[in-house]
Amino acid sequence: MNICELTTNQKNAIDKTKKLFGEYWREEIKKGWRTGVYRWGLDSEEIATLQRMRKTIGNKGLDTLK
Repeated sequence: MNICELTTNQKNAIDKTKKLFGEYWREEIKKGWRTGVYRWGLDSEEIATLQRMRKTIGNKGLDTLK
């Protein structure tokens, strides 16, 4: 999946996660997907967006994002 295919809300949630967690951003998202618990720094709308992405792009799609 290309980052260009994401909605604005999805791009914003990914960008904020990248900023907060650096090179480990994918691992943080996957951990949140597995547990439903996200670490500090993300608001409820960003968390909801990331949770919806779990169903639409899944791990494989997340791994392809740059």
